[in-house]
Amino acid sequence: MSAGNGSGRSWGFFAVAMLTGVVALSFGFGFVLLPKYQGTQGPYSAKDSLYHALGLHTHGKELGSVQPPLKVPTYIVWTDATIRQAMGGDAKRGEFIALNCNACHVEQAKSTEPWIPILAGLDRLVTYKQLDDFRSGTRLSGPMSAIAQSLTPQDYADVAAYYASQPGMPENTGERMPHSHRTYRNPDPLQRLIFAGDPKRGIAACASCHGPGGYLIGAPALTNQNAAYLGQQLQAFAQGTRANDMNMPMRTIARLLTPEEMKSLASAYAKGLAELQ
Repeated sequence: MSAGNGSGRSWGFFAVAMLTGVVALSFGFGFVLLPKYQGTQGPYSAKDSLYHALGLHTHGKELGSVQPPLKVPTYIVWTDATIRQAMGGDAKRGEFIALNCNACHVEQAKSTEPWIPILAGLDRLVTYKQLDDFRSGTRLSGPMSAIAQSLTPQDYADVAAYYASQPGMPENTGERMPHSHRTYRNPDPLQRLIFAGDPKRGIAACASCHGPGGYLIGAPALTNQNAAYLGQQLQAFAQGTRANDMNMPMRTIARLLTPEEMKSLASAYAKGLAELQ
């Protein structure tokens, strides 16, 4: 009887030992050995691989610190309720709230300072989102962040309604005459960039998101906007200091543009694309 119990304990110990060995080998192979030779950042030491497997890192910060989550580009989610609120603002109330904006954007938001954006005629959805991004910190600006902190979502909608009612940007009626030569076969490189993009570099056409006339519902209007402001935003997207574009379309494209292309695009849109007609 005692011999049988001893044999059972031996087999139990052997099974546990085998299982422990398999787990140890699997961990070492899957989390230490493979990461050491895989990826663009390797090879890692066994110690580094172990820290990476545990969700820790050793590069640039104190050993053992947990990696922060990726930055959220915006907290706006375009549900039916959000769209209704953004489109349902009171322009009269928004005019009163916008008095706080006149110091920089001047009355009726037609700033002549080239680095300050023109807001007059801007699409309601655009103004609403940018104010929320300033408030949440997903878009950074000292003055704008401070002002946005005092606003509610209803205030965003009211201010957006007021600015949208002011003449400035081209009125978006949804009807525009088609123009010729706006294809990839156009010999002018600037026109190709705007209307067809550059497939060889993976650059989508500006018109694909901002519309063939530089304005489209829900997208920031580019036509007649201040050139210096447009150029600054392209640089900010390229450098990653502005990162409130969902799915990174602007950051991706801006990083592929040359400084000369940024300057030319900003100038063309500021002139209302008149030189491209």
